[in-house]
Amino acid sequence: MKKMIISAAAAMAVGTGLQAGNGVLANVHGKPVFHNEVAGASYYSMQKKAARSFIPAAIKAHHAATPKPPKEILKAFGDTVRAVQAIQHKDTKSAQKYLQEADKLFTSVLKKNPQLKFVPVDEMILVNDVITTPQDAKRVVDGARELLKYYRTQAARELLRPLKDEMDVLTSYLPMELYPAATKKALEALKKGKVDQALGVMADAFHTIVTVKTVIPIPLLAAQDFVRQAAALDKSKKEEATKLLEAAKAELQKAYYFGYTDKRSAAYKDLYDQINALEKEIKGKNMVEKLYTHLKESFSKLIGKIYSDMRDTVATEEAKVLKNPKESMGIPSAKAKVEETRNKDKFEAKMKASDFGKEVEADLKNAALSQ
Repeated sequence: MKKMIISAAAAMAVGTGLQAGNGVLANVHGKPVFHNEVAGASYYSMQKKAARSFIPAAIKAHHAATPKPPKEILKAFGDTVRAVQAIQHKDTKSAQKYLQEADKLFTSVLKKNPQLKFVPVDEMILVNDVITTPQDAKRVVDGARELLKYYRTQAARELLRPLKDEMDVLTSYLPMELYPAATKKALEALKKGKVDQALGVMADAFHTIVTVKTVIPIPLLAAQDFVRQAAALDKSKKEEATKLLEAAKAELQKAYYFGYTDKRSAAYKDLYDQINALEKEIKGKNMVEKLYTHLKESFSKLIGKIYSDMRDTVATEEAKVLKNPKESMGIPSAKAKVEETRNKDKFEAKMKASDFGKEVEADLKNAALSQ
């Protein structure tokens, strides 16, 4: 009999009450630590200490805004995993029972909600919280560039490895026009005694699960938090407000050197310019309420846009995976396209100085001269 390794997302479904946001550890190297904050945020990190307070708050807000999948689908998904496990333990009677229950649930849900296409069945959040200065980040990047001049690629890679300050959201989606059909096909095969065929069908079904990764730069969240703190201060505390806004600008500078601004450099530059304008107003007429409001709205829009990219990606690729699931040598098209998108950013493009980058470097030089 064939043996099959069940994906982490599938295995988690066997547990009780699987909900998007519980956190499933899949394809993560090293020894991640699970954190369950009082604020209700569950995430993994590569360090034992808890992340800065604004990160659990952001995770909690993300979970609150994320639509919850139908419980029937989660139950049906779990039943299909239990069926595979039963087959592997040569318990075909239990396997058939689980597949029958899953088939009934899938049929019932799709009859009520025929518009369902991709349903989130699992989510993992991995936090890499790194505290450093933009100056130190720039020195690391410059050192790596120097190494690459002499093709010391591996040394450059090791040097750049720590430059990862982000919150990774990995969401697994169940394709409702593929997975339920596979469940029904596996059930029919099992009823005919074709155990290996049923196992093969379910193996193919697990491979149709689409996992989308969304990267939220932590420097962006940190800058947003500094602006919120400044906005909450009394108008008379100009010096404290200015220090907080300088800290926010430093986080945006760090985001640039970490390479997080490529696709949204205009939005980052806009935030940077707004903070500069706000600092001038604090030192001048101090008419800052509207500027604070506009700045906080700009942060919210950018973070919202990053989150929406995940949903947009699934919606865009959905038609491709359904029309031509073998487009990428047997790999579901949506999954293949997501992987392709992740790797599109070229090193040279990241190294190319944008207008924003030049301004960042100029600000750092002026800061050094003034010290």
